Amino acid sequence: MTARLLTAMVPGLDAMYKPVDLVERPTPISHETSLAARWNLQELWIKRDDLSSPIYGGSKVRNLEYFFGDAIAKGATSVATMGPLGSHQVLATATFARIHGLHARALLTPQPNVHEAGLNKRLLPALGMELLRCERFLDVPMAFLRIRYRRHQGQRPYWIPPGSHHPIGVLGVIEGALEIAAAIKSGELPMIDDIVVPTGTCATASGVWLGLAMAGLPIRVVAVRMVPMMITGPGKMKKLAMKTLALLRQAGYTKEPQFGEILWVDDFAAPGYGQSNADADEAAKEVAEASNFRTETTYISKTLAMFRKSTLQGRRVLFWNTYSAVDPDPSTITAKAAA
Repeated sequence: MTARLLTAMVPGLDAMYKPVDLVERPTPISHETSLAARWNLQELWIKRDDLSSPIYGGSKVRNLEYFFGDAIAKGATSVATMGPLGSHQVLATATFARIHGLHARALLTPQPNVHEAGLNKRLLPALGMELLRCERFLDVPMAFLRIRYRRHQGQRPYWIPPGSHHPIGVLGVIEGALEIAAAIKSGELPMIDDIVVPTGTCATASGVWLGLAMAGLPIRVVAVRMVPMMITGPGKMKKLAMKTLALLRQAGYTKEPQFGEILWVDDFAAPGYGQSNADADEAAKEVAEASNFRTETTYISKTLAMFRKSTLQGRRVLFWNTYSAVDPDPSTITAKAAA
């Protein structure tokens, strides 16, 4: 595991936040020549954040490094979050809270019966997470108050916002963007035209955009929306990046980031959150035939469906893989927690 690039760039950040080490840094970058040929790209690379941890990977692990570090520094005994029934963030929170001795609770909102929903139904109780499940969106506001404010051992839980939509969560993603910049500057990776990011509440897309700008690489970020339009958008992405920049200013960061273009894409979220479509199914099939990383319906395969269209043809593209390569094993995690 290498030293944190963000800490080296902003030394004063260490006095504000001391992240826990969850990510095996840097995550690999794979060169996907077969997929590039299928999709008429000049070249294609994958940022393998699916391999961020052998326990449970994905980009949410980056967010949790700073959230958990802040929670522990503040003496929290529990953490709380919320998300859809199949939420990767909820599962990651349950996994790493168990390892770090923190009680975890979550509010689960309705979601179609995709694989991840079934997985979470099985794994979250096995990981000891306290759950409150809403069958109707109408019930969410009152349930939120219970999850967010009910005390555990005399304390309110440390709150991790849905989708890690907070500057603290964005910090870990900036680290990943700086890993890409370091790979370009070392010659491991050539200059690329686009970084494609599956996008929900914008924590990952904001961190990638800001991190590249801080590194002086104004690469275009292609944010592919996968959640309803009412809860996300390019304005929200930029606002979160600016809030994170303001936090870094407080830590002593003085340089002016060189922001690249944002291409916000709304065309691949149909027919609804967590529901697949024919193009997504074909993209997942092509990945299974030509590469070795996992896909899922809610974010990955529907984002990759864009690669089958003409939007990126002839360009050098990096896809940021946010989905874990492995499912967590409760027995292994319980053993780690007891060690």
